[in-house]
Amino acid sequence: MNIGHARRKLTPQGDVYLIGYRDLENRLQPATAIHDDVYANALLFSDGEHEVFVFSADFMEVEEQMAEEVKTLLATRYGIDRDAVLLCATHNHTSIVAYHRSWWTNKFDQDYYDWLLQTICDAFEECRANAQPATARLGKQVITGYYDNRNVPGRLADNEVILLEFLDEKGSPFAGLVNWATHSAVCGPDCTELTSEFAGLTSKKLEPSLGYFPAMIVGAAGDCSNRNVRQGRGIAEVERISTGIAAEIAEMPRETPVDLGRIVVQPFYHTVAHDDFHLDLHCAVISLGGLHLFQFPGELGGDFGIRMKEECPVQGLVLGYTNGYFEYFLPAWEYGMSFETARTQVPKGEPERIVDKFCQTSLLLANSDLEIKTS
Repeated sequence: MNIGHARRKLTPQGDVYLIGYRDLENRLQPATAIHDDVYANALLFSDGEHEVFVFSADFMEVEEQMAEEVKTLLATRYGIDRDAVLLCATHNHTSIVAYHRSWWTNKFDQDYYDWLLQTICDAFEECRANAQPATARLGKQVITGYYDNRNVPGRLADNEVILLEFLDEKGSPFAGLVNWATHSAVCGPDCTELTSEFAGLTSKKLEPSLGYFPAMIVGAAGDCSNRNVRQGRGIAEVERISTGIAAEIAEMPRETPVDLGRIVVQPFYHTVAHDDFHLDLHCAVISLGGLHLFQFPGELGGDFGIRMKEECPVQGLVLGYTNGYFEYFLPAWEYGMSFETARTQVPKGEPERIVDKFCQTSLLLANSDLEIKTS
């Protein structure tokens, strides 16, 4: 497997308006400062015949319309499979809004949007240009004290943190990703400074010890945040917890080899429909041999992330907030406990059926891989 990587600053020029939270006067005014810039980290996987492109940005969400435009653009310009383009958001609630067409503040900027699409293309080209043969290894650990199930104090959500890194032919790591499951909503609605928040700051603080900026991939974080364990709000708190968790991630042993092999992309749809509500979810399981990527355009509950990884025949990574953003999808036992289920249009039990499809698809892909290897 060849791996390419790129990093791009995404902070707009001039006045910066913030996304995150609704009906706040401070979101109608420019940010008061830039605490730290927002970035995107990109990875390209190539087996010589097929490619998978991951572009993870310090954004709150990616609209499906934008995802579809980018997928078409990259497919047309570079020949990559549309369903192998993965635009991920770290779910940063104190990020920029300029790229977002439908956010309530109406601060969409077409010039910035056009620049962003070209920036994604530039990142793809850089990944292709520097792609090199690589091996992969990972470490994973349940880390507590920074976030948990925000609806049930004291109950863990999906607190497993996975660090997957890629090594060149000399055995030196040159790129990687962190897969975790928590909101980047530490600063809160009163924060008026632009920041890359929990995920982005953690990536920045990992670079000195890892030697690269890991792409932060958020999994099943719909019911997970630091709400129950916070010691405050604002910049000071996000600096505190990002420093703490970065130190723990950096010390995780990374000794488990991951056998990267043939790329197979298996998309599927799931329709949620009742009364006058209709939602078509475009999902996918992507096999990279010993690694399966679960792409989902919304907020899954932590229990589902745990289940999907446990039932995956190989190593699984959950990519929530990817190629769209639709609704909360929480376990049936959490319905009626929080605003997420009180406001959702997703019927109780429907998320379980979606997760069933993910697990079944992963099993079929693994069995197909095994048949090819033994034939």
